[in-house]
Amino acid sequence: MPKSEILERESVEYFVSLVQLFGLPKSIGQIYGLLFVSKAPLAMDDIMSRLGISKGSASQGLSLLKSLGAVTSIEIPGERRDHYEADLNVSRIVNHFVENRLQDRLDHAETRIKSMVKLARGIEKDSDSDSETNLLHRIQALQKWQKRGKNLIPLILRWLKR
Repeated sequence: MPKSEILERESVEYFVSLVQLFGLPKSIGQIYGLLFVSKAPLAMDDIMSRLGISKGSASQGLSLLKSLGAVTSIEIPGERRDHYEADLNVSRIVNHFVENRLQDRLDHAETRIKSMVKLARGIEKDSDSDSETNLLHRIQALQKWQKRGKNLIPLILRWLKR
């Protein structure tokens, strides 16, 4: 196997493991890993055949990567198909993901936890049982971890901008 193919495979596997840490689909890492080491922009058909992924996975993956600023669409003169290349500034991509995707999820989770606290307090008022008090304490512990996670975001963003 040529060294370039080994490098391509290693890059794909590296980015697959990285995106899975963030709960993203495997195809996102595959596509970005391939484009990261590609010497030239690739068409979606080329990406599909080299990775063995479906048109749906390729289309959704490229769309998400474009929304994260990780991939750009390139027009090649004389070609009708769009070609794609990776933004090689991984720090900027992770920064964009943390700022936009992770922050949104934490905000949504915060709203849900507040609702859970209200419900647990209502249950606690209606009952004399210690189990309901324990339920409220569990949810409040979750709320504390939620706040800690939210407080980490500015620190992560500062670290990424170094």
